[in-house]
Amino acid sequence: MNSTISPSTIAIIGGGLSGSLVAANIMLKATMPLFIKLIERNQEVGRGVAYGTPVECHLLNVPAGKMSAFPDEPNHFLNWLHRNGHEEVKASTFVPRKVYGDYVQATLSEAEASAPAYVMLERIVDEAIAIENKSDNVIVKLSRGESLYVQKAVLALGNFPASLPKPVACVENHNNNIRDAWSSQAIADLNPEDSILLIGSGLTMVDAVVALHAKGFHGKIHAVSRHGLKPCSHKSTIPYPTFIDLETAPKTARELLHLVRQQVRTADDHGLDWRAVIDALRPVTQEIWQTLPLKEQKRFLRHLKAYWEVHRHLIAPEIADVLDAAEESGQLSYYAGRIQTCQEFDNKLTVTIRERETQAKIVLQVNRIINCTGSNCNYRSLQHPLLASLQEQRLIRPNVLSIGIDTAVNGALLDADGNASELLYTLGTPRKGNLWETTAVPEIRVQAANLAQDLLKSLNPIAYAVVENWFAPKPAMLFRQLFDKESSTYTYLIADPQTKEAILVDPVSEQVERDIQILRELGLTLRYCLETHIHADHITATRQLKGITGCLSIMPENAQTTCADSYIADGKMLHIGNVQIQAIATPGHTDSHMAYLVNNTHLLTGDALFIRGCGRTDFQSGDAGLLYDAVTQKLFTLPDDTLVYPAHDYQGQTVSTIGEEKRWNPRFAGHSRSQFMMLMNNLNLPYPKKMSEAVPANQHGGKV
Repeated sequence: MNSTISPSTIAIIGGGLSGSLVAANIMLKATMPLFIKLIERNQEVGRGVAYGTPVECHLLNVPAGKMSAFPDEPNHFLNWLHRNGHEEVKASTFVPRKVYGDYVQATLSEAEASAPAYVMLERIVDEAIAIENKSDNVIVKLSRGESLYVQKAVLALGNFPASLPKPVACVENHNNNIRDAWSSQAIADLNPEDSILLIGSGLTMVDAVVALHAKGFHGKIHAVSRHGLKPCSHKSTIPYPTFIDLETAPKTARELLHLVRQQVRTADDHGLDWRAVIDALRPVTQEIWQTLPLKEQKRFLRHLKAYWEVHRHLIAPEIADVLDAAEESGQLSYYAGRIQTCQEFDNKLTVTIRERETQAKIVLQVNRIINCTGSNCNYRSLQHPLLASLQEQRLIRPNVLSIGIDTAVNGALLDADGNASELLYTLGTPRKGNLWETTAVPEIRVQAANLAQDLLKSLNPIAYAVVENWFAPKPAMLFRQLFDKESSTYTYLIADPQTKEAILVDPVSEQVERDIQILRELGLTLRYCLETHIHADHITATRQLKGITGCLSIMPENAQTTCADSYIADGKMLHIGNVQIQAIATPGHTDSHMAYLVNNTHLLTGDALFIRGCGRTDFQSGDAGLLYDAVTQKLFTLPDDTLVYPAHDYQGQTVSTIGEEKRWNPRFAGHSRSQFMMLMNNLNLPYPKKMSEAVPANQHGGKV
């Protein structure tokens, strides 16, 4: 057996949404040398079951404006969509889940590109089958025989497929006629006129019906569940005020139900939808759940769970239209009841359902049964070698409600004796018994961010001093890349997370509200607005931001303006708390252009160097020869892993490196100075549309 000993290592078992977000947050926050081992049995990370669907019409159940991967950046997903060919998407749009999978993958890749050189991510295509807990480390054993010695391990296990009801599970030849909805073969090999029984009427059933619809299936679809409840769709609502005080909240399921019904009636009297009442519960759902006595939690699961889920987990209106049309045409039928018998004969299945209210028997003959009962959270019954290993060593304690496993407040696993582990952690679905609401993006992104912070705090930086060839840790900083769609301009927000002092580089006048909002949300004080040069394609927001925040404006030395509060010269340093910003004179695009090197890792190149391009040199005293010299003799002499953040990008690209640009930038790679000058002098580009307005305005700090 091979053994890989990697000091200062965090293993993340599971590369779906939760595992990817933990890894991304660690890379964005790490200030010490660190290995991250992301273990995922599938080739692609970031997708998992939910976002790995190939069906284009499988949509998110939450609108795009609420699906950011980061709790402190509410527009992160929307901005990514707009940069990547989805300009038409609004905050209220329900986008395909496949696209969200692309976003999660991109978020992980961008975090990896932004991470310091001493933080490394390794994607391991394998499956963890066992864990051994030692005194100061964890051994993660993989199915191919390798063992990983790590300091911390995160179980980002996601969801396990549910088991079938016993009458169906007992059918011998179930591989052909009975399939799991999460399987890629769930609806394969069907004839267009076959009859299908879907067990379950929740979100998994919705996915199956939508996939059948996309496939052009015309046969009969039966959906049976214990309550026979139909999915509800989203609808625009006016926010409803919080109506539960945690200190005086009802302590029984019956009283909670009574209170919610009372509020729904009140909302209806005021012309408001019931959805607003349910939405008002979301911020306190976990706390309410934890205040309920165990007996009442069990009562809730027994009597109210199905009603909560159908009213809490809504579907996109366009998906609801597909289901409604199928039901109205008679293709889709819902049944409330339990499956009593299931028999196979002549390659068909005969199923007997006992109806919930009448106790009448309903007999259906179908060609296929698809298990749509969702996920299995009962860790007592799950059959998986990793979970078996954890239980054998008493490293986990299944929750008494038979949903998930017990954890401490920070996600640390509780062992069989109730002791919190200092080495093993989890998030998402495994915490369902303790938190109840813990499976959606809004909950998982908060858990991922908090867990990453706790993991980094718990690691001992002294242990890394003996590791050879590591770079010294850099001061922590907050770094955000913000985008203006109209001018394709990147604005950079940089801050010291301890002092909360911030600087904005190249702010855009149309984005003042956005910039003020993120400053407010992150609790930052804007000290400076810094420009790379006098822009010709947009008007700076410096004047407006000075009026609102009292910040100071800083311009490059020799810029043709007299309204700056101060000027920065080549080689000079600007400090924001512990963050240091070095000015690098890069004339050529304009005669006073500056690039800025932040903490020796992040290079803001302005218009001197783009991702696979560079700024033009045919106005504002531009000089192609000077630009070539500045880029090749100053910027290209920085370490290859220096991150390149340009002032503009027109292809949706966000970050590059000096090494990449030296090798692949078509303006510079393989070109002599004279060749570059000839290329730049023959571009024949039209002048920027706003040039006549923008240049004089920017010479006066943004005054039009």
